[in-house]
Amino acid sequence: MARPRAWARCLVFPSVGYWAERDIMAEVQAMARRGYILVHPIPDTVTEFSGVAEFPAGWIAYGFRVAPGGRLHVRLSHPNEGWFRLAMMNKWGVLEPGMLQNLIPTGNPEVSYTNPTQEWKAVYVLVDDPGWMSSAASPFRIKVERNWGSEVQGQPEIPLATGIWARNEEDAS
Repeated sequence: MARPRAWARCLVFPSVGYWAERDIMAEVQAMARRGYILVHPIPDTVTEFSGVAEFPAGWIAYGFRVAPGGRLHVRLSHPNEGWFRLAMMNKWGVLEPGMLQNLIPTGNPEVSYTNPTQEWKAVYVLVDDPGWMSSAASPFRIKVERNWGSEVQGQPEIPLATGIWARNEEDAS
């Protein structure tokens, strides 16, 4: 399992220039060359959860399953919300159709995915916390919205530990 490298803590409010310099996608690709990246699977029934970024890397990854034609929306809230951003990627750590709208900044730490296929897909969301604002005393909250319910038929067991991702054995899948 590849461990994220330590990044220097951001001490001033992140600007557009800072976010452009902090290339989290390049970090993911570099880690993938060294081994698997730890992902925390989020069960399909979970609509809210809290978390803390890995220290001293300043980010953490979560995995989600998306129904055929389904839409997933993930939104972070925290008292210091402007210090966070979310990035979404596929099992190989790259963008794919259905998540390209995330390249347009909304001013909020949120991402969405619309599954353009007729099969279940796995997507991964990185919570980037360069100022180390999340902690056990002040965790971030994630709200998960899905436009499908348990009535969706034919859900195969889509593994979230696939491609460059490895499941955290302490997490229930």
